Amino acid sequence: MLIYSDENLEVIHREGTSPYLLVTFNEMEIQANGSRYWGQRFCEKADISALGFISRRPNWFPAASVIKAVEAAAPILKAAPERILYGHSQGGYAALRYRRRFNATTAIAFCPQVSIDPKSVPYDNRFIRHFSPELHGNMGISPDQAAGRAYIFYDPFHAIDRRHAERIAFLQRETHLVPVHMTGHGTVRVFTGTERALSLIAACRTEDHPALRALARTARIDAPMRPYQIAVAAMVRHPAWSDALNARFGDRFAPMEHVNFLYHRANRHIGDGDILSARAMLETALSLLPGDPAIKHRLKELDARILRERKVASTS
Repeated sequence: MLIYSDENLEVIHREGTSPYLLVTFNEMEIQANGSRYWGQRFCEKADISALGFISRRPNWFPAASVIKAVEAAAPILKAAPERILYGHSQGGYAALRYRRRFNATTAIAFCPQVSIDPKSVPYDNRFIRHFSPELHGNMGISPDQAAGRAYIFYDPFHAIDRRHAERIAFLQRETHLVPVHMTGHGTVRVFTGTERALSLIAACRTEDHPALRALARTARIDAPMRPYQIAVAAMVRHPAWSDALNARFGDRFAPMEHVNFLYHRANRHIGDGDILSARAMLETALSLLPGDPAIKHRLKELDARILRERKVASTS
């Protein structure tokens, strides 16, 4: 049931039989449509009481809208003896940013950002286009927003996500870091499936840290993105190993993973002076993602370099 709506977000309430209320916040890839929310299928399958906050666009849940939405949901929140906040990326940010606003008992965040304000996080330019000074004033996660306990799941090999996670844990008390190696920015996806997600929530609720570590270990081993993440990580120091992983597991890469691998491997070839191999990889990447501006720009730069080098060679 839709209980709140404004220009930035919607809130959907689902009654269930769980002993807790699960408050979910969506990642940027899905948007509000009047009835859906992030985690809906899981909540319906497990009959979980849920309050789904879903943004109309990638907007990192502006505080003014969240405050009004929480006021609208006050009777539902007051009736819930236990409130668990749950989100990924922009949703993970919200789960931590609004811990005190919801008087949360537990917050579970996957790959969250401490902020998307470029002045606060100059090391992360992934989401700059979504930053709005009007919506995001003082948006950074801060110590006074903490309540209950929190768990951040992230890949320590993802340098930017690691910096966000460590900074948040430094700022907010009772925040525990749970590394899930070689999962990239898609850590949440290794915990999909009703049984695994329920086990994750149960371990966080009861502060069962050994169970969390075991669950994270099993999840990362089974992770579908693991071969791709290892191949990318190996590219810097062990390019031959990276190529071997691509040859063996490349047909299992998701389409965008395949494109990203080719793009980054081409850049490594350029660094090694193997221009022709780089160009061939970029051409393949462009055939998989036609019209991509980054790939087209890189090809244009490479062709100009090849032309310059040929002119130099012809006059020498």
